[in-house]
Formats: sequence, structure tokens, C-alpha cells
Amino acid sequence: MGKFVVNFAIEHLLSSYLDGDLSPVDVIESVYERLEAYHDRAVWISVALKEDAIKRARTLATHGPTTTLPLYGIPFSVKDSIDVEGYDTTLACPSYAYKANRTAPVVQRILDAGGIFIGKTNLDQFATGLNGNRSPYGTPRCVYDAEYISGGSSSGSVVSVAASLVSFTVATDTAGSTRVPASLNGVVGFKPTLGTLSTVGLVPACKTADCITIIARTVDDVKSAWDVMKWFDEEDVYARRLPPSWPWSWSTRTNEVRFGVPPDDLLKVLSPDYAALFSTAVRTLESDLNLIPAAFEYDAFQSANNMLYGSSIVAQRIVAFDDYISVHGLSKLHPVIKAIFEASSGFDAVRAYKDIFDLQLYRRQAEQQFRDNIDVLVVPSTVTHFTVAEIDEDPIERNKLMGSFTHFVNLLDLCAVAVPTGTWTNKNGRQMPFGVTLIGQAGRDEQLLELGRELTLASGFVPREGPFEGASAT
Repeated sequence: MGKFVVNFAIEHLLSSYLDGDLSPVDVIESVYERLEAYHDRAVWISVALKEDAIKRARTLATHGPTTTLPLYGIPFSVKDSIDVEGYDTTLACPSYAYKANRTAPVVQRILDAGGIFIGKTNLDQFATGLNGNRSPYGTPRCVYDAEYISGGSSSGSVVSVAASLVSFTVATDTAGSTRVPASLNGVVGFKPTLGTLSTVGLVPACKTADCITIIARTVDDVKSAWDVMKWFDEEDVYARRLPPSWPWSWSTRTNEVRFGVPPDDLLKVLSPDYAALFSTAVRTLESDLNLIPAAFEYDAFQSANNMLYGSSIVAQRIVAFDDYISVHGLSKLHPVIKAIFEASSGFDAVRAYKDIFDLQLYRRQAEQQFRDNIDVLVVPSTVTHFTVAEIDEDPIERNKLMGSFTHFVNLLDLCAVAVPTGTWTNKNGRQMPFGVTLIGQAGRDEQLLELGRELTLASGFVPREGPFEGASAT
């Protein structure tokens, strides 16, 4: 029997490997002990055979840790809308499932860097939703209290990280599907600049706004994965090289960094606990990190936010699954997904072009705000934390409410990182996490990560430690 490993932080594991305190086999043995003990079986759609993961760990151990393998022996999961060779890609829809004959390049880069694949995680069907309870494979629950939603659509992904079952996960974010669940589970969700992580091998939800993402317990772990995963993939028609970065880094900046927040009338949608915690995070940015609050026009961001599900852009979800729908129709879909798809049809070319032109205007207006008035936009990652029962009562409108400050980010070609900054006490007396999202122009990824790290430290937030069986609903 190997050593039981408590801390899955990437830096800790790599240091322990170098010191000889741990081997990859020790870590994988611990992973599978945790998988067996963890109460929430809805986290996973498929799990790698333990003997396969152990074999991989032993193969790595024969080579030993090396600088050419920056993710040596690091366990990770993959959202089940992304291909891994030999595994079904289901999108939480059994009638859609197919066996992947190739691993998505962004996942292959992790494997080539020494990562150990553990399994494919549950999600809202067809990656459509922010709440996490739209899957026939079950509803993953928040790690802090199982009466509450995990958030989605990257539901299983976020729980696999927040419950310390893996070190990080490869997920996606079109409308907030990484930022929202990360915030609800007290971890970090990074949505990089569009086109910097290859989407080859990802089944699209909304092709022009889809983004591969990273969820980890800390910004440092996100950065370790990001450094491996980012590159220009010629095969990806939406790939792009990062533009020149901000003219400052956090440690060497000499100029003022300006930040803006949504107007007060829009922030009224926050629950009282969330409103208080958002105000605290803003004060921390101002008083502890010396950022400068700045006035700006929010109209373009709000207009774009309304477009994702309120314009012809939503029809991209029909385009992505047109072949499936032509064979199966909508009858085999989750009832909520079926309703969304039914509402997505009927847009004509005139409306589509009008929406394209409107969105281009909003992009230019947002660009002007970042150029003239703010460097960073700071928003609540979501508006409140619903219970599973509350979402079931009104699944579409409450899901929409959760995206009040998330839907515009990809449409306006922005990057973002969601970080935890505080806690509140729920009706069961449990401490629940709260977080904000830092948003910047395309290519500002490194600076946002750096700022996110500093904000989390200044806020004093400490992620929940594993291993644990998970929170119960009673």
C-alpha cells in the first residue's frame, strides 16, 4: 500500500516527486481511494480503469520527474464534451454518444507533459446551462452543501476539482459554464482569450463563442496547466496568436490600474449576502491592492449579455446538433434542453445579420471603454446560490438570472478569471463560497491571473481541504 496523499496542488506534487517523498503511483492510488469514498456518483460519466491509470503512473515513474514533463504525475479530468481516444463522448445525451478515435489536441498536450487522465465528467446536456442539473447521469452537488447546485454546465468538472479528486480539469465556457460553477464551489475558473486553447475535438455548443477552460483550486495550478495547454493550433480555424499583452505586470507596474463595476441598478439582482460580499471584494481591490475605481459606460456589456439567448446567436446550438436532430428529433433530450432548442429555431437571415451588426457595434463600444476608462471589469461571478429544489421550480428563468454578468464575455472577445473572495452562511449553517470575476481585453490573460492571485490572497480565502466524503444535504 502506498502513501495516502492529501494535497493535490500541482506545485506540491511536483516538489514531492523531486524530493522522493511521493511517486505517481502513490498519487493515483489515493485518487482511486477518493473516488470510491466520495458520495456523489453523478460527478463522472466515465472513469479510467484503475489498472490503466496505475500503469501510466508506473511508466512515468521509470523516467522520473523532469523539466520536459511539467505536469509529471498530475491527475486531471476532462469534461465530457471533449474527445479522449477510446472513451465515449456523450454530452450527457446517451443517444448522441460516440466513441472518440482521437484525443483532443489540448488534452494530448497535457498527456505529453506527463498528466494522468482520470475520467470524463458530467455536464448539463449539450453543455447548455449554468446550474448543473440538466443531465440524465445525475446532478452533481456543491461540495460545501449537497442541497445546493454545483453550477454548470461544467458541473462534474468543478466537483472533481473542488472535492480534491484531481488537481485540475479541462472544461468549457460559452456563457459562464466555468466561471459560475467555480465560484459556487470555491475554486478558480479561467476562461482564456478565445482561440488560445484549441477547440479541435470539442463538440461545439455555440461555435463562435466556445472556449476551452481550466478549473483548479488555485491560480498557480491554473497557470501551470495553462502554460502547457496554450499554443497556436493551425487545425483550429478559430485559433489565434495572443496579441501583445498589457504594458504592465502586477509586480512591476508603475501606472494606475483602473477598474469598473456594473451599475448599482443591475447589482440589485444580487442576494443580500452576495451584495455585501461583492462590496467587500471591491473595497479590497481599492484599499489593499490600490486599484483605482473608475466611471465608465456599461451599456454595451449589458446589451451583449442579452444577446446570447435573446437573439439569433442561440440558433448556433441548433446548427451544432443539426445532424443529430435530423435523425432523432428533440424527443430524447432533457426536457429543459428540448424547450431551449425549440425556442432557438425560427430566426431568419435578416435577423441573423442584424444581430451580427449589433454585436460588432457592442464589441467596438466595449473596446473603447477598456481603452479610455478601465483596465479591468469586476463583476460578481453569479447572483446567488440556488438549491437544487429552487432551480427545479423555475429551471429556465433562474438559470438566466445566474448568467446576469457572464453571457457577454465571449461575445465581446474578452478573457476572464473567476476567483473566490469570501464566504457566507447558508440556511443550514454552513459556510458557502463567494467569488468575483475579473474581465479584461483579449490577450490580458497573464495579468488577470496575476491580479486574481493577489485578490484571493488579500481576501484571505482558503479553499476547502480534501479528502472528504462531501457535504450532505441534511
